[in-house]
Amino acid sequence: MDVMDLGPAERFAAGAIGEPGQRRFYLEVVAGGLRYSFGAEKEQVAALSSQGLRILAAGDVAVDRDAVRRILASGLDVSEPDREAFRVGTISMGLAADGMVVLTLTDPDRVEGVSFVVAPEQFTAMALRALEVVAAGRPICQWCRLPMDDPEHHDCPAWN
Repeated sequence: MDVMDLGPAERFAAGAIGEPGQRRFYLEVVAGGLRYSFGAEKEQVAALSSQGLRILAAGDVAVDRDAVRRILASGLDVSEPDREAFRVGTISMGLAADGMVVLTLTDPDRVEGVSFVVAPEQFTAMALRALEVVAAGRPICQWCRLPMDDPEHHDCPAWN
């Protein structure tokens, strides 16, 4: 597999563009002054965020909460991509000895990928914002676990 090393990311964000039910999710990385947009599934963004926060906690990685607040205040919305680098197939996360977060995104269809490094504060800020974006979508039916376009008139297959 051909994996391009982007080096340290200057910015790392995950979010969505569009209205609930029509949203497109992206991971956005700025490295070396260039912006890269990677299409992702909502579930991938949610899993990366929640599991990544657990990995940081389990690894006892020190996170500067003031730095996280500053990063969140600077804005972590994703931009409409000029072009999508690729759709993410798999996401790998690891911790370097110095506490930095190493991420690898791969596209199995084209057998390519990218890797980059972010500070734990960058990752934490991205994850907190991404979890807010994921939660802002359509409500989920408690019975069938499907998104409801109209909660008052949801045609639930579990009640069929």
